[in-house]
Amino acid sequence: MNESNDVERYMSASPEAAALTRAELAIIRANEAFARWIVLLHRAVDGTSLGWQDVELLHVIRMCGGAQNLSELLLFLNRNDVSTIQYSLRKLEQFGLIVRVAGRSKREAGFKLTERGVEATRRYAVQRDEVLVSLLHEINGFAAALDSTAAVLERLTAMFDQATKTVLSSKVIPY
Repeated sequence: MNESNDVERYMSASPEAAALTRAELAIIRANEAFARWIVLLHRAVDGTSLGWQDVELLHVIRMCGGAQNLSELLLFLNRNDVSTIQYSLRKLEQFGLIVRVAGRSKREAGFKLTERGVEATRRYAVQRDEVLVSLLHEINGFAAALDSTAAVLERLTAMFDQATKTVLSSKVIPY
């Protein structure tokens, strides 16, 4: 077998497979660039050294408003790594960015931003607007393209979730 042909066709044997592979690589690269961006921006506005998942979680809590419990955060983020989210929540608490809010049970306890968390996310949003959103104004039609891209990514998310369930089901119920 010719090794160069194998490399050229890897996950791209059809036009659909090639398009999906290109999209998957773009998602990986965009995710890495986004992770670097949010970590650097958060550090610039708050001075704390957080990982990208921590920064992401901080802003999700702000976006959702009110106290969000662990289950709501996992669902909103489409995540199932409970221990990782719990670790991030503890870090955010230690930095004084969020506070735990009692619920009717331990399971229903939620998390909300502290004054410091509100201020850090406000400064983040201002800096984001000045640096990143301003770039959108320079590219004609880019905001509309981003809306379309978000819709495609939401569909891809659903497809990846369905494909995951299919693979898991095939382990339980072999074809």
